[in-house]
Amino acid sequence: MTLMSELDTRSTAELVFCAREGDRRAYEELVERHQRQVWGAVRGFRLSEADAHDAVQMTWLRLVENLGRLNDPTRLGAWLTTTAKRECLRLIRRRNREVGTPEEFFNTVVDEREPGPEKQVTDDAMTRLLWQLVAELPRPGQDLLKAVTSADRPAYAEISKATGMAVGSIGPTRGRYLTRLRKLIEASGLDAETWR
Repeated sequence: MTLMSELDTRSTAELVFCAREGDRRAYEELVERHQRQVWGAVRGFRLSEADAHDAVQMTWLRLVENLGRLNDPTRLGAWLTTTAKRECLRLIRRRNREVGTPEEFFNTVVDEREPGPEKQVTDDAMTRLLWQLVAELPRPGQDLLKAVTSADRPAYAEISKATGMAVGSIGPTRGRYLTRLRKLIEASGLDAETWR
């Protein structure tokens, strides 16, 4: 059996443990197995080619930095996807904060009542991420949060009628699901700064 075929048969967790010990080939196999997934997460942000490459490279750098701290190596794919998305959002935010010369600044000032395209991209990405996390909640929690956040939000009496939930328990139940959602957000590696 050749060394490469031996690596091919190892589980992700085994490769992570070997990479922690400095096995470069194990790390390269992890990259090989997950590169499409990382690129897929990055491409969802529609960055420039250079920024997309930066986000991917930063994701792999974060893996090197955190190999010893991965709590569950079997969930490496999910960790990489979350990390790639965070790197994209950081890149977008950093680009939004960059300011050139005074002339460039005043030439690019936009009506503050209308969000710029960068803000729209960031907001759209954050909305998609948030609803992906909402989808991890139990079905009743998803339905309740969708109902209370919709533009044509129904009255609690209508929600009660549709769900069979007592009107007085809708608020506390919503609060419990929001707490669970906050824990999912934190567990995915996104902090409060990311959502600003």
